[in-house]
Parts: sequence; structure tokens; C-alpha cells
Amino acid sequence: WARRGAASGAPPAVNQVEWHLGYHNETLLGAMKTHGVVLEAWGSLTGPTASNPGVSLSDPRLEDVAGRYFASTAQVALRWSVHKGVAPVTATCDADHAKGDLAAFAFDLSAEDMALL
Repeated sequence: WARRGAASGAPPAVNQVEWHLGYHNETLLGAMKTHGVVLEAWGSLTGPTASNPGVSLSDPRLEDVAGRYFASTAQVALRWSVHKGVAPVTATCDADHAKGDLAAFAFDLSAEDMALL
């Protein structure tokens, strides 16, 4: 993203990268914020894969946090990204899932829960 900014004379407004509870680059996020670039997360709800340990939405820590907010684990994972200043991307054709994703904006995570996650 930095090379694109140098080539055009201006940094991009948004850079979409992999970002989720199991994989997130805080150094990249800090650099992007310094340059006014929004980090847009793909794979916001990604769980474990062969090449990435990930965090399953059934992880007991995530379930514990979700229970404290009467929220789903997906809502907590999305809210965690938002609290970090990241714009998470989700995709669904199911209206109930879309409404559930939007409900991630109905609560705030405590500093303790952010640290736990």
C-alpha cells in the first residue's frame, strides 16, 4: 500500500487485508492509521485453517465474552475489529445474518474483554 501511495502521490483511502481474531497485524494497522488509511478487514470471521490457527467462533473465551453482552460470538468478533479502528467486511445472503452482523454496533466491549480477545 505504501508503494501505491508513493507512485500516485497520495496514500490510498482504504487498504483491504486479512484481519480477524486469529490473524491481525498491529504494526500494519498503526502505520495505516499514521497515514490516514482505513484498514478494511477481509476474513473478519475466519476460523482455523490448515495454514492459519485462527480463532473458532466456538472458542470458549469468545463464548464467555459473548455471554456477558448477550451477543453472538460473531458479533463480538466484529465488534473487536471495530474497536480496533478496523472496518470489517462480512457477506451474507441471509437477512437474519445481516441483521445479526449489524447488531455488533449495539454494544461496546470493555478494555478487559478487548485484552482477553
